[in-house]
Amino acid sequence: SSDISMYLRMYKRIRCVSNRTLKNVRTVFSSFFAWLRDHDRINKNPMLLVEDIKIEKTIKKSFTDEEREKMFRSCTNLRDKAMLEFLYSTAVRVSELSRLNIEDIRFASKELIVFGKGSKERRVYLNDRASMYIKEYLSSRNDDNPALFVGLSKPHNRMTKAGIEDAIRRIGRRASVKNAHPHRFRRTAATNALNRGMPVQEVAELLGHAKLETTMHYCTVNQESVKYHHTKFLSA
Repeated sequence: SSDISMYLRMYKRIRCVSNRTLKNVRTVFSSFFAWLRDHDRINKNPMLLVEDIKIEKTIKKSFTDEEREKMFRSCTNLRDKAMLEFLYSTAVRVSELSRLNIEDIRFASKELIVFGKGSKERRVYLNDRASMYIKEYLSSRNDDNPALFVGLSKPHNRMTKAGIEDAIRRIGRRASVKNAHPHRFRRTAATNALNRGMPVQEVAELLGHAKLETTMHYCTVNQESVKYHHTKFLSA
């Protein structure tokens, strides 16, 4: 334990890394020694006595309603409009979005099954706006690719994770919205759902999180909502 602690201190001093980077290094060590202990390669896990590394928590902002509208109005084609609405309505990860096919969507019930991390499946939903734009986008296509979202140019290949991220960045630049990326839609959906009354357990289910703590990291709680519920539930 003392050897590892000394290594981490020297790593930070010599490489001048942040505590966040150092915490990631510690996490790798922790996983490795836990594996050794679980497989009877060592008797005790030395990481149990290595002090955790504290990092300053930064609040990652979600999109405001105005920013989302500005981005939507900056879209130059139906595909991008449909993609923005889909990301917000379903809160899917960009990797999940890239794998989706047209046949995955059940338009009658406005829902679909996505396969997330660890091949875990969950059900997500389309709001009316997302459903409408997805239908319009699909009707405008003349390719036979089964993918839900494809490139605008021939041969209209399935959009990759990098391709989706690039498209969102370009839309953000045109709309003068900083830090525009697909994952921010996921955070925005979670934040808005929580602040507008969805129970946190259901938000976690929508996002595919096993722990509520993970869900809360995504959300920026609206203080007006806190004040309202304080008056509602804790009034004298």
